[in-house]
Amino acid sequence: MKKRINDFPTIGEKRLLDTDDVCVYLSVGRNVARDFAKRIGAQVKIGRRVLYDKAIIDNYFDKQAAKEIKEVV
Repeated sequence: MKKRINDFPTIGEKRLLDTDDVCVYLSVGRNVARDFAKRIGAQVKIGRRVLYDKAIIDNYFDKQAAKEIKEVV
C-alpha cells in the first residue's frame, strides 16, 4: 500500500531531521543550522545521508536554559 503525504510524521514526531526540517525547527538558514547542529554533535551520517538528531538539539537548549536560570537565581 502506498503511503500518502499525510501518513508521514511531522517534525514534532520525527527523531532525525533532514536539513530542511532542522532549518524550520531552529528558524534559521541552511548554513547556520548545519554548522550549529554539527558543533553540538547532533549530526548523524547514515551512508551518504546527513540527518540531525532532534533529541540532542533539544537537550542542548534545555541545558542552556537551566544554566541561565541558575545564573539569575
